Amino acid sequence: MTIEQRAVLRHFLTGMMAGSALWAMPALAQDANASDGAAGEIIVTASKRTSSTVQDTPIAVQALGGDALKDKGALDFADFYHSIPALSVQDEGPGDKRYVIRGINSAGASTVGMYLDETVITGENSQDGGGQAPDIKLFDIDRVEVLKGPQGTTFGASSMAGTIRYITKKADPEGGVNGYVQSALRATKGASLGMQTDGAVNLPVIPGVLAVRASGFYADLPGWIDNRFQNGANAEKSKAGRLTARLQATPDLTIDVTAMYQDVRQDAKNFYNKLDYDGNTLPSNYQADEVRAPYKDQSEIYNATINYKQPFGTFTGTVSRFVRDTSFVRDASLAAQAFFGLPHATTGRSALKQDKHRRVDSGELRFASDFDGPFQILVGGFFQNENRFYRSSWPKTNATGTIPANASLLLDRTVDTQIKERALFGELSYEIVPNLTFTAGGRLFDFKLEQVSNAIVRAGGAPGAGVGPTLHTKDDGLIGRFNLAYKLSDQVNTYVQVAQGYRSGGTNDQTAAAIAGVTIPDGYGSDSLWSYEWGVKTTLLDRKLFLNGAVYYIDWSDIQVSEQASNGTVSFGYTGNGGKGEVKGIEMTLDARPVPGLQINLSGNYNTAKLARDNPVPATGRKGDRIPYVPEVTGSGSINYTTFVDGLGVDASFGADVSYQGSMATKFNRTIANYQPLESYWLVGLRTGISKGPWQVNLNVTNLFNDQETINYNEIVPGVYLACPTEVGHRLS
Repeated sequence: MTIEQRAVLRHFLTGMMAGSALWAMPALAQDANASDGAAGEIIVTASKRTSSTVQDTPIAVQALGGDALKDKGALDFADFYHSIPALSVQDEGPGDKRYVIRGINSAGASTVGMYLDETVITGENSQDGGGQAPDIKLFDIDRVEVLKGPQGTTFGASSMAGTIRYITKKADPEGGVNGYVQSALRATKGASLGMQTDGAVNLPVIPGVLAVRASGFYADLPGWIDNRFQNGANAEKSKAGRLTARLQATPDLTIDVTAMYQDVRQDAKNFYNKLDYDGNTLPSNYQADEVRAPYKDQSEIYNATINYKQPFGTFTGTVSRFVRDTSFVRDASLAAQAFFGLPHATTGRSALKQDKHRRVDSGELRFASDFDGPFQILVGGFFQNENRFYRSSWPKTNATGTIPANASLLLDRTVDTQIKERALFGELSYEIVPNLTFTAGGRLFDFKLEQVSNAIVRAGGAPGAGVGPTLHTKDDGLIGRFNLAYKLSDQVNTYVQVAQGYRSGGTNDQTAAAIAGVTIPDGYGSDSLWSYEWGVKTTLLDRKLFLNGAVYYIDWSDIQVSEQASNGTVSFGYTGNGGKGEVKGIEMTLDARPVPGLQINLSGNYNTAKLARDNPVPATGRKGDRIPYVPEVTGSGSINYTTFVDGLGVDASFGADVSYQGSMATKFNRTIANYQPLESYWLVGLRTGISKGPWQVNLNVTNLFNDQETINYNEIVPGVYLACPTEVGHRLS
């Protein structure tokens, strides 16, 4: 049998995913930021030094305003990433995505930094292959910033490819009482009607001095995939709340405090099977699972930030805590049959249950100058302490597919991980001549990781070996960034940048390999890259046309890759260091406002992300192989027109958008087990709406033609490959 006949799990694009009727209830007062304006004019803080527009920021950064996201009915990352050139995703469903910027993607830790305001929420992928970046719900958002290219000097290790920042709306002591409420009906083809609602209110407690802002989100999205236990099993229920406060202690001293909670739950993840476990054809959009496989994802975010402004610069101090608890359940019945000879439909009916607790405490103190004269500086210190607890168990389930409290265990182990990172960073800018500025920056870092595993029950249910050795890895060094920016005129800015990115090494869980009787290395080293980029940003036709572009070359060394070790019968996956990667690319964006009310956006990216030489084990990747999950071509376009309708006394809007993602693959080449091609696809959307005063009604339709192209493949049980006469791969973690 082929691997596909053994129930490859497949995610797919849902038709009419966000077809919705959207209305806004009367707001207490209209938001001050009623319109996002042109994308090039959105204010960003990408440099951590000064606020500036996208056009005036001499790096590759794009921003999506909160109002534009709201008008599109965007719920989370999946609803906006197609409009950002060079941004793609390895998608394992809600809460389990690995973001890819400019073709930098591989095993190991995340290559894209993630922030909510000042809080580090970067995904990590120990004991899983997806990245597990949190899906922040897009409610009461001021903007989303996507910084492309290495951002390591200012944003740290996991920003070797870029950084994504969610900037929330803050409490405003001078804004009066204001807010919004909106609700939406969401229809998905093959599912019953769903709903979403979110809102916010700003309340000045002491006008001009202290204010609080409370916002909330709730969504009940019925599923379109069935299994033996229920119809619409992949239904998603999400809720979130955020409370912020701002104290304007003095005109120069501002204190912001934020607390946020988010909860996402599904009875089953977003996949379907072509065949059941016996090779029989299944109905479309149907799961073969013989056990219930719910998913839970809870996050808490806390932050306090102090800004103290002086005529010569601004001091910023921030401290954060990010807590995330996830629980995956995956059907392991077929693996029980393959490994232990237990029939999948009876005594082998079982699940792989993976629970993870993660707490990240981080803080930063920095100074950004505002000197008179040609010199400017940014200097700061950063710390991050991270604790993870991971438990992977393999319980048998009852006839109803649920895990009883006293379930027999075929496997049970835990992994404790502690990470400490310290860094000093700084940048020096000098205006050589008017409008020509050179910036040099660096980050001195120290990274330490400690991990210990406990094999409580070994494969088959026998007592485990107990606590294993404590594994250590550490890394330190200095990385740099150099930028030369020249403002040719009020209409044209250009820059050349050379920047370094890095990603720390890690440990391999040897206890899991030992269960399979395989010996693997206890760890792997860091990888790094140099990025070379030239960009141009133009503001033309009296600010009616913003046309930006960049060309880039990335030299990537010691890539962290998935390797295989074998004892002759069973092979086990682990992370090692591969060879060398090379990315050549070009991207562009266009934002045009040719006449009042008409907006046109175009964007595109082309890159050649490939291995520049063979991996140490050539069978795992050869020179010329494309890097997995990186499309060669991506592009998007949208048009929107707003006009006043005299007869009705309302503003009416009409819009359409289209996006294209080129083909890619799940592995380096076809000779690797479980290689699967992912075909190119187009998405087309339409939207229309009317508004009057604080009221607004919108209708948004995405995936108009119900394209159900496969966007990912995933093996049933990740981890170990079992050789068998039919050469069918089964994986165990």
